[in-house]
Amino acid sequence: MKSRVVPVFIILLLIIAVGSVTAISLINNYRKGSTEVVDFQKDYDLEDNEYLVVFNNQIQTFKGIEDGGSVYIDAENVAAHINDHFYWDSNEKIFIYTTATQVIKAYPDQQSYSAGTETTALEYAPVKTINDTVYVSTDYIKLFTQCEIEAYQDPNRLVITTQWGDQQTVSVLEDTVMRYTDPYDSADTIDLHHPIVKNVTAGETLNLVEQEEDWSWTKVSTDDGYVGWIENRYLGDVQTVTTTAPAFEEEPFTYLKEDGKICLVWHQVTSAEASTVSSLIQALNNTSDINVIAPTWFCFNGTDGNITSIANADYVAYAHQVGVKVWAVLQNTTYLAGEMDGNTTDSVLAYTSKRETLVNEVIAAVLENGIDGINLDFEMILNTDEASDNYIQFVRELSVACRNNGITFSIDNYAPLYTMHYDRAEQARFADYLVIMGYDEYGSFSEKAGPVASIPFVKQGIEDTLELIGGDSSKVINGIPFYTAVWNDNETYPYEDAVSMPTAKEYLSKYPDETVITWNDELGYNYGYYTSPLNGVTYSLWIEDDESIAEKLELMNQYDLAGVAFWKIQQETSDVWPAISAYINGETIPTHDVLQAELDQQEQY
Repeated sequence: MKSRVVPVFIILLLIIAVGSVTAISLINNYRKGSTEVVDFQKDYDLEDNEYLVVFNNQIQTFKGIEDGGSVYIDAENVAAHINDHFYWDSNEKIFIYTTATQVIKAYPDQQSYSAGTETTALEYAPVKTINDTVYVSTDYIKLFTQCEIEAYQDPNRLVITTQWGDQQTVSVLEDTVMRYTDPYDSADTIDLHHPIVKNVTAGETLNLVEQEEDWSWTKVSTDDGYVGWIENRYLGDVQTVTTTAPAFEEEPFTYLKEDGKICLVWHQVTSAEASTVSSLIQALNNTSDINVIAPTWFCFNGTDGNITSIANADYVAYAHQVGVKVWAVLQNTTYLAGEMDGNTTDSVLAYTSKRETLVNEVIAAVLENGIDGINLDFEMILNTDEASDNYIQFVRELSVACRNNGITFSIDNYAPLYTMHYDRAEQARFADYLVIMGYDEYGSFSEKAGPVASIPFVKQGIEDTLELIGGDSSKVINGIPFYTAVWNDNETYPYEDAVSMPTAKEYLSKYPDETVITWNDELGYNYGYYTSPLNGVTYSLWIEDDESIAEKLELMNQYDLAGVAFWKIQQETSDVWPAISAYINGETIPTHDVLQAELDQQEQY
């Protein structure tokens, strides 16, 4: 019996030993992983003349392409990723870059670019049409962009960097490999069976791109454009290094700024007969501390870039005589006081030649009449990438002409809530001032009644604007309404009318016994309503008055804005001017709380 047990036992040991060796071998082979090497052209879908683009350590879906000894990137991705200050006019085939004082143009397949009447020759074409797509040379991009762009061959990689500062890095502890995942497939998770991007050696330092949630793999990149994954067991501790941007000189922007706070009033005039010295005298009568007036003088005349102008040099001369500057308003209407139309506007702004005509005619009228500034009031811009780009390029070009001629340039915008596509950051880069039209919270477009410009609404508009432009409050003027809305109790369409401040008071004085007025501290309004004994309809108003305006002015003080604007002069009541004067002169503004405190103090005596 004993003789039989021993052989069986030995056989079991041999089986276990063989199994262990086999298991260890399998484990070791698994740990070793795939030895297949990435085929750059196949795996990254590259043609012979194409380059894999690694932008700020991330592989991109767009490619670089070599042509005539230079490497190019398509214009759309240049503007979207590398430098959004570039602009492509697809109608007239012009690639444009705008500095503080120059509009620089490059035409496809020409080895030069121009600024005004000066042309600069190059050894390459800055812009090329390749396979019906517009491409931009990386050498040309570097002329106008703070960036680093390096092209590498075997395999073709184009490494682009536009971000500097703190960068996380990791060191390699042992020789290992970087592994590939499909950069165009977010569902492709990493494991040892993925092919090898590159061998790395102990002591190398790599850029940390991202880490898996389970911390078992880390995505890294090399400075020369290899991107892949390494198991964490081969990596040392994460370090932070500070990278420095390359030297880059760009023409500095200068701005025309008024001393002290601005008090601007829009003056709506729609004919030459209404745009006279006598109309200005009447508008300024019984006002105080106005230092800028903005008459509605310019609009489109057709769709070729020509303008209609009712500018009046005598009006300007009298304004200067009484210490008031004139910022003439340019509106995107086809006749004065007409409707603003986004399609018509884009049919002008989408063409460089039309924009140039528009800029030249406006500037000529400004200089001819001694006007101090232009107030751009373009509304209803189409919410498309193309229309937004066309509009902001017009802003750039008009800004250049204003700066070169000593003309103040301001731009009107509704609250960002309504017009996020207007690119306020770029506006602020080029314009002297941005004016928030801080009203029309509720109006004829509304399905329910509400205030025209409540304190929360105005506050949000200011905060959103400051956030979008990087916090520079010295560029921001807030617009306040000299009008309010009247509402009825119709559940389907409650809007009754938009009325001036005097007319609003008339509404509430018709039937004093039926009228109730209460102060709403949260909204910053006196709220009034009454039921008409004639038709049984209940009318309500959030009343724009001296108290509501004082509340907005006090809010603006908190954000240290450049000033205030009012739409529109001659719709106000005379009692608003003490609060406005106090704001402009840095005095205590008579808000509701201040007035109530004064009243309480008087009652004590």
